Amino acid sequence: MEQVIRARIPIRIKNVMNPKGNGTIIFPDSTADLERIAGGYESKLFRSRSASVLSAQLQGPKRPTAVTIKHNILVINVHSNKRSLSHGFFAGIFSVLDRWRLSIDLISTSEVHVSMALHSELPLLNGIGRDEYQIIDEDLRGAIEDLRKYGAVDIIPEMAILSLVGKQMKNMVGVAGKMFSTLGENNVNIEMISQGESL
Repeated sequence: MEQVIRARIPIRIKNVMNPKGNGTIIFPDSTADLERIAGGYESKLFRSRSASVLSAQLQGPKRPTAVTIKHNILVINVHSNKRSLSHGFFAGIFSVLDRWRLSIDLISTSEVHVSMALHSELPLLNGIGRDEYQIIDEDLRGAIEDLRKYGAVDIIPEMAILSLVGKQMKNMVGVAGKMFSTLGENNVNIEMISQGESL
């Protein structure tokens, strides 16, 4: 992908279930964005939140590019036992994840709580229903045992990650509110929320 981005070649994404469909074309970003992606970008330590919002308002209303969903998500919650300061709590949690080779797709934190979304195409649990689930993945089982040193651990299976995707989304005032309202109107509960930027 990096070579295609550097060469500024448009990419067409097709649906394997509808190969004759038009698909989606992703066009190259501006030269400034390309330099940032290629590593020629030096970020500023401080940025003005109001300036970026004003810039977005002057450019007119924008919409998200896509909504994606990822199934087969398991949420792991760790509630701190408060035996360590927050930085020690987080360091310990990430050390356990690294030791057991668990890759986290999404994370949401507070000073004494961490929620982590873990995706796997291979089954991590077996059984049906809360009282019948058993952890069958050795890495997950080992990680859960180690995480219990830092606090109470609970697992929520059969979850999904819903992502709202778009350029400069942090400057789109009201978009998150519309998404949350739509989910609520359709009786979809939100277990965790995270926001981030990707290239």
